[in-house]
Amino acid sequence: MPELPEVETIVRVLRRRLPGAVIADVRVGRRDYVRSPRPSAGAHLRGRRVRAVRRHGKRLALLLEPRGSLVVHLGMSGRIDLGPASAPVPRHTHLRLSFRGDDLELRVTDPRRFGGVSVAPDRDGVADGLGPDALGLRRPVFRRIVARPRQIKALLLDQRAIAGLGNIYVDEALWAAGIHPLTRGTDLGDDEVRHLLAQLRRILAAAIRHRGSTIRDWRDARGASGGFQARHRVYGRTGLPCVRCGATIVRILAAGRSTHVCPGCQPSPG
Repeated sequence: MPELPEVETIVRVLRRRLPGAVIADVRVGRRDYVRSPRPSAGAHLRGRRVRAVRRHGKRLALLLEPRGSLVVHLGMSGRIDLGPASAPVPRHTHLRLSFRGDDLELRVTDPRRFGGVSVAPDRDGVADGLGPDALGLRRPVFRRIVARPRQIKALLLDQRAIAGLGNIYVDEALWAAGIHPLTRGTDLGDDEVRHLLAQLRRILAAAIRHRGSTIRDWRDARGASGGFQARHRVYGRTGLPCVRCGATIVRILAAGRSTHVCPGCQPSPG
């Protein structure tokens, strides 16, 4: 958390304000969180114009003129705020960017510091080391990715295979497709693979429309919460009846993660 829909929600806010803005000042709270070539992040970023805001998987990047990027991975607890520079600075703020001729500041906060910021002065590196973005997956590519003898949940969470999926939307998609998370990818038939991809696409699109899921304290770059959590069918519903079959939702461990399953809709692979 945040996952692809939450990061896409943030990107859409930033795209309305930042393209064309010139970075005036850079303040780094933790140098181990903001990684940059020497001499400093500020030396590489001050005076650079933002030409675009891009997302790949759970990462977002400010693309700079004439080239280069600032890539943000929000990890488990990261957050981006875009607002008045005069607003109080929250605790655990690791990066602040101000912009020329505007009382506007972008802030990256992350209490648990599982995320990070990388400055790449000479290249656009948002997708480095990641698989294809989950929103753009085509069926033949998806079929090849899941045709492995690993648990399907582990395959879907592997960012080197598919970028952007996390615990919430994998649990929701597997429930919607009627597939148990412990099922091996090689045991899925063509129809199951086709149905799973369709459900992934549908759920991600719906979550983006509802501006993501607010679990605990996630907010977008304007401080607004998401609304898709009200539409979760299994995630976070342990002990409640399944809305489709009435069976009680249970929580198990799959791919090392707490996982929500309906035993009626998602029969165990044995």
